[in-house]
Amino acid sequence: MGDLVRRRQLVLCIVTISGSLTIGLAITTNLIVFEVLSFLVGIVTVTPMVLLPLAADLAPPEGQSTAISVVLSGLLLGILIARVLAGIIAEYASWRIVYYLSVGVQYLVVIGSYLIIPDYPAKNKGMTYWDILRSMAKFTVTEPLLIQGCLINIGSSACFTNFWVTLTFLLGDSPYNYSTHVFTLF
Repeated sequence: MGDLVRRRQLVLCIVTISGSLTIGLAITTNLIVFEVLSFLVGIVTVTPMVLLPLAADLAPPEGQSTAISVVLSGLLLGILIARVLAGIIAEYASWRIVYYLSVGVQYLVVIGSYLIIPDYPAKNKGMTYWDILRSMAKFTVTEPLLIQGCLINIGSSACFTNFWVTLTFLLGDSPYNYSTHVFTLF
């Protein structure tokens, strides 16, 4: 999508939608509604995938790798900090507070994005979304190293997520019986 529309407006739109859906996550008492809203939040939580190529486009050719590294490092650091903070908050207050804080942070991101991100034009105005998907399908033949890297990333991300998510259940039950505050530090 970042190739078809202006990226600043896209970022503002998807973060606003994500923040608005997160309000529903904070207030709902129905499990099905919570699951549906979580799914929808997952669909619109693609801001880093828009910002990474934007950072590369805005940086001079010799600084593109540095710009991508800074954005990706900020993303990963944010994930780690959010995990620790959510565990600390959940230990001393309701889990809903985590979602309320998330709403506030997302709306701060909307304001910051409006003030900081330049109005960068779309790169491929003449293409449709389906044309872009077809061009990506060509990569399976023309760019085998890219495909290999994607497959390795999918596997390593799955292993990482499976390990850390299941570890929290292990540490929370007997014989360890760690509190939320303790096992989020792992």
